[in-house]
Amino acid sequence: MADSTDTPPSISAHDGITGYSNGAAGASHRSVKRPRPVKSCLECRRRKLKCDRLLPCTQCQKSQRTCRYAADGDVASTSDGSDVETPERAPKRNCTLTTGQGPGYRASPVPPHASASMLDDHSLRIERLEKLLLGNTPSVTAGSGSTSTRQSRPIASALTIRGLTVKGGLRTRFFGQSSTRVLVNLFDEAKEFMFSSDNSSEIREKFMTIQKIHKALQEEHSKVTAPITVYVDSMTPIQKRMADVLPSRPVCDQLLQIYLNGSESLYRVLHIPSFMSQYNLYWQGNPQSDAFLPQLLSILCVGYRFIGIGKGQYQNDREGIHMPTACALVRAWLDGLRGKQLVEFSTLQAEILQMMAQRMIRTQNQDSWTQLGLIVRMAMTMGLHRDPGEFAHKILPFWAEQRRKVWYTILEFDVHMSMQCNLPSCIREGDFTCLPPRNLNDEDLHPTVVELPPPKPIEQDTDSRIQVFAASTLASRFKVLDLINRIDSLDDYQQVVDLGSELERVLDDIKYVVPREHTNDMKEIRRQWMTRVVLDMNCRRPLLALYRPFALSCPDAPQQIMTGYLRSAIMLLSYLDDLDPGAPGYEQFWHMHHLVLKQDILQATFGICYYIKQANNRSSSHSSTWGSNTRSVSVEEACAIASESSILLSLPRLKGAVEKVLETMITRIKEIGTDMKDLISLMVVFHTYQGGNLEQRKEAINQGMQSILDAGFQALHTNRENIASMPLMPTPVPLPMNAFQTNASMMNMQPFMMTPDVPNILPDDLGIWDMEFWNPFTVQPGPT
Repeated sequence: MADSTDTPPSISAHDGITGYSNGAAGASHRSVKRPRPVKSCLECRRRKLKCDRLLPCTQCQKSQRTCRYAADGDVASTSDGSDVETPERAPKRNCTLTTGQGPGYRASPVPPHASASMLDDHSLRIERLEKLLLGNTPSVTAGSGSTSTRQSRPIASALTIRGLTVKGGLRTRFFGQSSTRVLVNLFDEAKEFMFSSDNSSEIREKFMTIQKIHKALQEEHSKVTAPITVYVDSMTPIQKRMADVLPSRPVCDQLLQIYLNGSESLYRVLHIPSFMSQYNLYWQGNPQSDAFLPQLLSILCVGYRFIGIGKGQYQNDREGIHMPTACALVRAWLDGLRGKQLVEFSTLQAEILQMMAQRMIRTQNQDSWTQLGLIVRMAMTMGLHRDPGEFAHKILPFWAEQRRKVWYTILEFDVHMSMQCNLPSCIREGDFTCLPPRNLNDEDLHPTVVELPPPKPIEQDTDSRIQVFAASTLASRFKVLDLINRIDSLDDYQQVVDLGSELERVLDDIKYVVPREHTNDMKEIRRQWMTRVVLDMNCRRPLLALYRPFALSCPDAPQQIMTGYLRSAIMLLSYLDDLDPGAPGYEQFWHMHHLVLKQDILQATFGICYYIKQANNRSSSHSSTWGSNTRSVSVEEACAIASESSILLSLPRLKGAVEKVLETMITRIKEIGTDMKDLISLMVVFHTYQGGNLEQRKEAINQGMQSILDAGFQALHTNRENIASMPLMPTPVPLPMNAFQTNASMMNMQPFMMTPDVPNILPDDLGIWDMEFWNPFTVQPGPT
C-alpha cells in the first residue's frame, strides 16, 4: 500500500474525475458558488420564493407587487449559485484536480495544491465582488432605473387613506379615503379639540345638545324612509299594489321628464321612444309587460328626488310618489322572479333602475356597491360583457346597441361606486370585449333596423353623446382604480403624474367638445351647463381620488400633484357659479348639484381646509397652542405655491368656498344624507385653522355650533327646553376597540361630552356612553 504522502506525477482521466467526485462528496456540507443566469423574477429572488417564471408571476400577482426580471448583462442577472446565505464560506479541502481528456493527456506542470488554492482565491474574490455590486445597486433589485427608489417611494400614512372600525371584535367596516372619519385624521388640532376635556362648560353643553338633535334627526329619517306597511304586507298581487301607489298622469309626466333630462344621459338604461310608446299605451288602458311598472316606479322615484328638498319622503304627499314604498314594491317584485325571468333584458333594466332609486333614500355607498356586484354578475350571465358583434347571427342591431348602452352604464356605476368606497371594482380592464355605443339619437334606432347608421361627430349633441365621451375615458379611470387600490406597492410618483396628466388633458378636451356658447335661451343654457358639468365631473372625480392620497399625505409629493388637487377641488365646488341664482329653476339645479355631489363636495372641502391649514402654519412663526404635529416645511411651501398659482386658488377664495359649503350643509340639515357628524367635523376643522389665538378660534367654533343648533331646532320644530329633556344615555353596548386607528397620544383623553357632574368613569364603563357620534374611529349608527 503506497504512502499517503506520495503523489504520482500524472493520473488517468478516469481516476482524476473519480478523485474529484470523491472530494466533492466528502465536502457535501459546503456549497461552491458559481455565477449562473437568474431565472426567477427579482422580487421572488429577493424574498426567496419559488417563482413560476411567468410575467407577472403567481407570487407577485398574489402580493400585488410589480413583477420584473433582470435584463441580460445586468448585475442582478447572475446568481451566486446558492439560495441560502451562509455567514462564512467553509474552509476548502485540497484535492488533486486534473482535466485529462484521454490516455495520452499530460497533466499541467502547476502543482495540484497550488491549483486548488488559486481556485479558492478566485472564488472568494468573485463572491465578494458580487455582494459588493448587489449591495450598491438597490434600484436593480427594486426594478427601477433610479438609484434613489427607496428614498423617492411615495410614503402615504395609512391613517389618512383608509380606516377600519371594529365593534365587539365581530362587526367591522372598511372606510375609504373619502370618508369623514378618515379625512379628519389630517387635522390633529381639530380632533384633539373634539376629544379634549378642557373645553368650557358652554361648549360641552352645546356638543351634547347637538348630539341629541342628531339622534332626533336620525329617528325621523328612519321613519320617513320606512315603506307603508299596508302596501308592502298586503296579499294583493304585486302588480295591483304597484299600480295603487302610482301618482296621477300629470305628475308622472313631470317626473318622467325630469328623469330623462337629469339621469338618462351618462346612465343610459332606456330606449326613450320605445319606453314612451309603452308609457302612452299604459295610460290608454292597454296592458304592458310585467317589467313596465317596476321600471316606471323607479324612474318616478329618481325624478321626484331631483325636484327639491324633502320630496318623496312623506306618506301624505299627493303631488308625487312615496319613494320608500315604491322601492320596496319593486324590490319585492324582483325578488319573486325565477328561472328564465332572471335573464330577461327588461329585468336587468329594472334592477339598475331600482338601484338608482334606492340610492336616493339610502346613502350608504357600501350597500350600493354590494348590490351592483349582483347586477354585474347578472349582466355577465346574460353575456353583456362580450360584444354583440361576436354573436351577429343571433342579436339584432337594435338590441345589440341597447346591450352596449346598458353595459357601459354598469361600467360607469362600477367605477363610481368603487371610487366612493375605495374598494376594488367588480370589472377590470380586459374583462370585457363589448364596444362602446355609437353617438346616435334614439330616434335613429328602431327594432327593425337592418344596419346601424354611422356615428355622428362627438361635437354634435345626441342622446348618447355624454355616455360615448365618458366611454372614451374609461381606460384611464380603470387605471386610477387599480393604482389607488395598490398604492402601497408604488415605487415612485411617475405613474401618478402620467395618469394625472392624461386626465387633465381630457378635461381640457371638454372645453372644445362642449364650448361655451352665448345664448338667451335659458333651456339651452341649462342643457349646455348640465352636459359640461356631467362630463367634467366624470373625470374630476377620479383625478381627485388619484391625487388626494399623495397631496394630503406624502411630504414629498410633486408640485403638479399639489397644485392639480387644489385646482380640481375648487373647480368641483364652482360648478354653480356659471348659473344665475335669480333665474327661474335655479333651486332645482342647486338641489341636484348637492344631492349628486354630496360626498365629492365634502371630500374636496376637507382637502381645501388642509391647504388652509398649511398656509396658516407657514405664516405663523410660533408653535400651535394645541400642539399638533405639523408636516415639513416643504409641504407648507408646496401648498403655498399651489395657492399662489392662480387668483382662483388664493387663500381668501379658498376660505369663501368652505364657508359656502358650510352654509349649504346647515341649510340642508334635515335632508336625508346630510350627516351632522360630517357637518360638525368640517365646522371645527375650518375654524381651527382660521388663524388667531386660542380664544378667537374657540369663539369662532362656538358661533358655528350655535348656527348648527338653530338650524337643528328649526328642522325639528322644537326648542332648547324640549331637546334638553331628551335622554342622552343609550343602551349599553360593548366599547369599540380599534387598534388600527388608535392614536397613542389620545389614549388618556376624556371625551368632551362628559359633564362636570359625571365622576371619573372607569374605562370599562365607557361603553354606556354614546361615543359613536363623535369618535371618528367607531361605526355609524345603524346596522352594519
